[in-house]
Amino acid sequence: MDQNYDYIHELRNRQMALRAKIEASSIAGEIKFDYGKDYYQEEARCTGLRMIREGMNLEGENLILEYTKEYYPKYVEDEKKWIGKMMHDLNSITPTLIDNLIAEGYIALQGYIALQSNVELPNDHALFYPIRELNVNSTRILFMDSDLLVNLIQSDSIDNLSGWVYYRSE
Repeated sequence: MDQNYDYIHELRNRQMALRAKIEASSIAGEIKFDYGKDYYQEEARCTGLRMIREGMNLEGENLILEYTKEYYPKYVEDEKKWIGKMMHDLNSITPTLIDNLIAEGYIALQGYIALQSNVELPNDHALFYPIRELNVNSTRILFMDSDLLVNLIQSDSIDNLSGWVYYRSE
């Protein structure tokens, strides 16, 4: 098998597992998929970025853009910009980064400092963004029996945490 096939096979398996989890959720009927808020799109993004970081630039970008072209054709140019941003603005998860998040005020309710993943964990190449507060959007995923939020206050949550952090523009 070639490496490209392996990535696409892994992506399909992750998407099927995600579909089963969403369909089993009590809020499944309320979930809407929009550009940039689509769980399946995030799986494609994660896999594509991993391919790019491992030297398969064209294949990784095509994987991401093919999904966008199929489901969100009006957003292809936005997705190209997103890919460029992700290749330049990602930060490794380190104790210094976590200290910086605390210093920047990313402390949600009850001392909960959280990163939200774009995909189900564990995933070695997940993308995370810090959240300032637990709101309807961030708590909804808790009802999906999902592993998308990571509490940075709990040391066991970050001991084996891998992936990349970026700051979302609101």
